[in-house]
Amino acid sequence: MGFSRHATTPTKEAVDHFTQGVNSLKEASFAAARGTKEAAAPKVNVVLTKVGLRKPPAPKWPWVVGAIGAGLALGGAAAYLWYRQRTESIGEALLADELLDDTELDDRALTEELVDSVTR
Repeated sequence: MGFSRHATTPTKEAVDHFTQGVNSLKEASFAAARGTKEAAAPKVNVVLTKVGLRKPPAPKWPWVVGAIGAGLALGGAAAYLWYRQRTESIGEALLADELLDDTELDDRALTEELVDSVTR
């Protein structure tokens, strides 16, 4: 008897078809209501923000600029420390070469000058 799964009489079959139609219509209306709610939500949020009932979203760019600035500051500090350490070691090496090449100085003067250069 027809396409209904549970119908045993034509009346029950008609009721089953009607029930299926009503259920399909309810599901479609719920889906449409969800879509309408999701579509209207941004407009409602804008109106609530303009009225003053909701805070506007915080801008993200200050965090990005701050992070970039902090990274540049740390990178600059690291580069400066590397440069300073490198120039000190080069200066000490040049001074040691100069002192070792100088035949006029005795060992005591050489030691004092090396100690002075290290303590500076």
